[in-house]
Amino acid sequence: MQDGAPTAQHQAALSTICGTYWYPLYVFARRFGKNEDEARDVVQDCFAHLIEGDHLKSADPLRGRLRTFLLTVMRNIMQHQEQRKQAQKRGGGSSTLSLDLKDAEGRYLNDPPATDATPEQAYERKWALTLLETTRQKLRASYLEAGKVELFDHLSPALAEGERWTGHAQAAANLGIDVGTVRVSLHRMRKRYRDLLLEQVAATVSSDGDVRAELAYLMGLFA
Repeated sequence: MQDGAPTAQHQAALSTICGTYWYPLYVFARRFGKNEDEARDVVQDCFAHLIEGDHLKSADPLRGRLRTFLLTVMRNIMQHQEQRKQAQKRGGGSSTLSLDLKDAEGRYLNDPPATDATPEQAYERKWALTLLETTRQKLRASYLEAGKVELFDHLSPALAEGERWTGHAQAAANLGIDVGTVRVSLHRMRKRYRDLLLEQVAATVSSDGDVRAELAYLMGLFA
């Protein structure tokens, strides 16, 4: 991107990143010891910093993993938070992005990280779960567009359970198709899910060679 005002494409990318990955950062702040209000403020400050200085260009895939980049920015913001408590709020004349954090604490209390997780581990695990859920939503949207959302809703539990899933016969009965068709449909769904997941990861790493390593690392967080 050339110097100057952010392009519409750049702003759209930033909006997607903020909307997708603000919650893992909120979890990091809460596990770090920030209270609810402080965690909301530091997440807002993190993305305000990215927007104002157009610092997202520093997250260019050639520079490394987006997951690590955002956590580094978050750490820097928190490190200087005390110094900026009395500073004037950001936003004058800058591009702004509204983050809806009103449900953040409710989500955090209903889905707390493991008690033995460090702030960094909690952040990375929530990042991985966010990645999986975002991929699932994209996949469901594609089935909805194709008029096959009922098929998706009956078979999608198998995405999480893997080979342990035993709902083939029940799904076949509910959908009015045979078990063989269920197995073929599920195979296609799993392949499409993996393709979408790799696409999601590819958008956050430096090169194609890093995609599988990043995915393996994130999935290994739950081993």
